Amino acid sequence: MADTPAFEIEALKRDWVAELSGAALYLSACAYREQIELLTAVDRRRGVLLAESDPFKFAAIFFAALSLEVPIILANPKWGKLERAELAELVAPALCFGLEMNCFSLDAPLPPRGAVLIPTGGSTGGVKLAIHNWNSLSAACRGVQAFLGGGPINSCCVLPLFHVSGLMQLLRSFMTGGRIYFDDSQVEGRCLSYVATQLQRALSNPRRMVELKTAKAIFVGGGPMSDSLVERARAARLPVVPVYGMTETAAMVAAIPAADLWTNPSAGAQPIGDARLLIEETGAIRIHSSALFLGYQGQPPMDLTEGYLTQDQGYLDADLGLHVVGRMDRTIISGGEKIDLNEVESALRQHFKLDEMLACGMPDEEWGQRLVVFYVLSEDQAELGNWRAQLKLHLAHFKIPKQMVVVETLPLDGRGKLDRDRVRSILAEQSL
Repeated sequence: MADTPAFEIEALKRDWVAELSGAALYLSACAYREQIELLTAVDRRRGVLLAESDPFKFAAIFFAALSLEVPIILANPKWGKLERAELAELVAPALCFGLEMNCFSLDAPLPPRGAVLIPTGGSTGGVKLAIHNWNSLSAACRGVQAFLGGGPINSCCVLPLFHVSGLMQLLRSFMTGGRIYFDDSQVEGRCLSYVATQLQRALSNPRRMVELKTAKAIFVGGGPMSDSLVERARAARLPVVPVYGMTETAAMVAAIPAADLWTNPSAGAQPIGDARLLIEETGAIRIHSSALFLGYQGQPPMDLTEGYLTQDQGYLDADLGLHVVGRMDRTIISGGEKIDLNEVESALRQHFKLDEMLACGMPDEEWGQRLVVFYVLSEDQAELGNWRAQLKLHLAHFKIPKQMVVVETLPLDGRGKLDRDRVRSILAEQSL
């Protein structure tokens, strides 16, 4: 067995408490040791694939692998054939938990020792795995702890642990000696992480609004909040903290304190931890932070000495607060999930033989952005039939369009750009 890392010592002295539905359950040292024994019997260089839905099993496997410096490959248990095939080209884990993978590429590179590979979307489409390690993840935890004023971080986690926002809730509670609840039934004094869609739904329940007022912080990320959602949160005096971050930064790297949002709905986000935010001449946001990832699995090494140049556009106000205004690539964020529009169009082209189509994101109160596809049928083509059921065989559920709209010509302006006025007109006619 490898030497025990410093972060593990205290966990082995006591049973680490996690919470589920208000009842105390234990991630015991015994359960942890069972996973240690399992991992020592395999080729640890290849790592373990972790898509376990049960949070307690996930935690036991995660921390056991981390203590042995076994690479951890996180994955969505609901990935379809396409995503699993792409994953199989990047890694060849020795063990799989929660996702059946029978065939891996023999040419898949070995992950770095002690790496945590976290799935992310991206401008190039397909499955990408951002490489983190304990140093970057713990730096992100320390930054959030300082932002909250220090002390233990008690969390209510309703996001999947394979997602960076869910994983970081687990790690913040672990690292700071806090407790984590894997539901949000008791939020008083605790931190929640929501996407805008979850907050929108919660605000439709008056009783829920009263409960949310007692939370320590409601971090809202994964995409922009609509102006109306911000106003509702402000009017209710909810401790909403809009955050900006991504998998590559181990979740939030900038945030708007709730007190600032209450007094100024146009407040900018302040850097978290040691993060520095710069704006390029193109408007692209560049991030310097000790919480930055190390690169992508299976891709050439990245030079991050000058920080990470994102595909987000933004600006800094007079107080150096960050304002994010959009994306520079064909990626939208819907319900907190990144969707590559090129990937969606490619799937439609392949499975429905469509030549003319345009996928786009439209503002949506519930989802932040909803995926809409406009398409043109040729004279010899029939309607698409049950397109949702067919696409579910090839794309993850969040990549399925909310609407498929047949048109005579695509809604583009004279420059070949999306004509948003025409789009709104078409969608208005559809709703009649």
